[in-house]
Amino acid sequence: MGIVSRIKREIFIRPWLKQGYSRKLANAYYRKVQRDNALDNGISVEDKKWAHDHKYLSTSIGKYDLKNNPDKYISDVDYLFLQPFNNSFSKWMKDLVTTNHILVDYPEHLPKLYFSIIDREHKKIFLPIDTVNRAYGENYDDFIKLLDERGKLCLRPASNSTNRSTYIIERVGENRYKLCADKVDQLRMTMFGYGYDRHGLLCEGKLDEHCKRFPPNPCKKQEYDKESLLKLISSLKYSYVIAEPYKMREGIDGTIKLYIANNELKTTELLDAYFLPHGATRPNHIRISETGEVEGRDLTIPGWDNIIADTLKIAAFVSEIEYFAVYIILTEDGFVIDRFSTSPALPPVAHSDKLNDYLLDRLAKKRSTFKTTKRSIWKAFKNKRFNCFVRKFCRPGIRPYMQSLWMHSVWDDFLHTKSTNIFQKIWCWKHGFQSFRIQQYGLTKENYKNFLSDYQYHWLNRINNGYQIWINDKTTTRYVMEPYKQFLAKYYYDIIKMNGKTCIKALQDIPEGFEASFDGIFKLLRQEKLLALKPSAGTHGDGFYRMEYADGKYLINGKEMTEDEIVAMISGFKSIYVITEYLFMHHELKKIYPNSVNTIRVAVVNQNAYEPKIMQTYMRIGSSKSGFTDNVGYGGICAKIDTATGRYYCAEQLRDHKFTPCPVHPDTGVRIEGVVPNWDYMCEGVLNICRFMPELEYLGFDIAITDDGFKIIEINIHQDLHKVAEHSPEFRQFYQDKMKLKAEQYKLTKW
Repeated sequence: MGIVSRIKREIFIRPWLKQGYSRKLANAYYRKVQRDNALDNGISVEDKKWAHDHKYLSTSIGKYDLKNNPDKYISDVDYLFLQPFNNSFSKWMKDLVTTNHILVDYPEHLPKLYFSIIDREHKKIFLPIDTVNRAYGENYDDFIKLLDERGKLCLRPASNSTNRSTYIIERVGENRYKLCADKVDQLRMTMFGYGYDRHGLLCEGKLDEHCKRFPPNPCKKQEYDKESLLKLISSLKYSYVIAEPYKMREGIDGTIKLYIANNELKTTELLDAYFLPHGATRPNHIRISETGEVEGRDLTIPGWDNIIADTLKIAAFVSEIEYFAVYIILTEDGFVIDRFSTSPALPPVAHSDKLNDYLLDRLAKKRSTFKTTKRSIWKAFKNKRFNCFVRKFCRPGIRPYMQSLWMHSVWDDFLHTKSTNIFQKIWCWKHGFQSFRIQQYGLTKENYKNFLSDYQYHWLNRINNGYQIWINDKTTTRYVMEPYKQFLAKYYYDIIKMNGKTCIKALQDIPEGFEASFDGIFKLLRQEKLLALKPSAGTHGDGFYRMEYADGKYLINGKEMTEDEIVAMISGFKSIYVITEYLFMHHELKKIYPNSVNTIRVAVVNQNAYEPKIMQTYMRIGSSKSGFTDNVGYGGICAKIDTATGRYYCAEQLRDHKFTPCPVHPDTGVRIEGVVPNWDYMCEGVLNICRFMPELEYLGFDIAITDDGFKIIEINIHQDLHKVAEHSPEFRQFYQDKMKLKAEQYKLTKW
């Protein structure tokens, strides 16, 4: 963007910034206005300027009759202002595989998926969706076998985005296959400038400037053999899935679109409904009445009441997501939710009063809680400048967040590490280590290359792909791991901030008779005596609270509090918290230190997606310094574990950034040496869970050993590695391979 264009943009967005809109939103609206001005839609320049001044795009003039009712409807600017509509749980609807895991109890209304196709080490690999039974195999040859049996399968993007093509793969002869356009996909593809030839194959049509950012269509007028089909699939840029094609109901040639709202975890309602005809030359929304009648057509949606009832039931199950759209396909057997959209566009026709009132209410609530302060503006400015600094001066490929962590660790090392001098510190920083690693690892100029440096590990983040969203918060992990829930703590409540209010949701494991309220929480606490309260996305034991009821008193981390004080404390949480059962460790491990759950860290690599391997294990033990957690950085103790036998030994405690031997617990006097109970059972369970989630190749489990087995406290996507100095040769090779691949990606000769 040139200097003149920048000045024009700044002049345009200045009034919006003064009204409290963010710079990101103002810039987004500016881009929309620029495209709107360039659009030849028969609307005069004067009318376009009038619409822009009233926060609308010109297309809304005819849609809403704005000249007579400029304030009745939510404006295009305010609709942008409401985004993001949902909290972090919107990721549940991000892609088909995740959605199928979350809604595992509703398979009859979801696309039937066979394989997930993802990139790993610059290769496309086929992963079975049915990972428990493995009914359809686990590689490309198994996919071809299934295709030969079924005759026809659907190749569709894993993402719920509308701007990517969907295809039908059909067997036409011995080792002969062809691709054609999915009929359901015709609407969305014509929206983005694609057309169809006389054979029904998808081809590139006229692409305007708005559509050029979408990838070209790989479909050609030809047949493929087994090898060339794999080559074509491997050329696709994004993750795809293999699904069962829809058997669409005769006479219903269109998609149903429903706008749905979950109101602060309490009620679920249908806001608006539309019929989207397939094969339309442009986006077309036809209103559906409350009785299922399509306006202007001699068509009534069959089974309308059941469709709405079942869809609202599914929506209520994911009530953490406040506002979204559902796209429904009617099939011979009922209906299927083709996809979700957690940021749906407004329909191209005037929407219902119910939808409009809901959006205006959301707008008023957000404005009442939304504050743009000088501090927030300065923070956004600093973040933007820091990101620019990272892109320009730091090693290519490192995330700004990880670069920030590294810089903070260097500063902390400079201020607090007393065991090294400034020259040693500079040498360590230059080679990517914090200086206390000299004592911890025995670092020298001769051997430092044998260790994975702190900066290298920061640079490697993220090792996992986009499916790491399954495990970066505890609530999602509980939903995804439903088939293995016996290895998780019982999850009772979610505590979420919505529209400035503290909302409580009862989760899957709540016993009958307990309502989703503070009264329900206190009732459960009185029954269970002990509960755990912790951040859903927390790590290192930060923010953990031990909730206890004893002798008629409530105790939080050992401190007596009243019900009102607990309510005030919980209401003050800004992040999402969960209430779970309090885990009790095995009686043998309890002898070492009873006031914390002494956990086992298990690092697993599943590089080829089918053969997960345990690479490293160690035990963490709490102390009086660490309190109710076993965090080694806060004074906990770390002991090595022999992965083959489960024997724990060589306990150490971090003192002044240096690990010192601690063979006997400093508080209890118990010797820290023995064999972890239930070791083989735990190892097999962990490996089975990794086979269940083959999309993820790098996992760190925090596990509590119990009297009857084990429980997973959390799963880490970028675990702390440096609690012990030694890593196995296989583990080191894994990191070397990952660094080499990433270096090739960014064309680096040194890394």
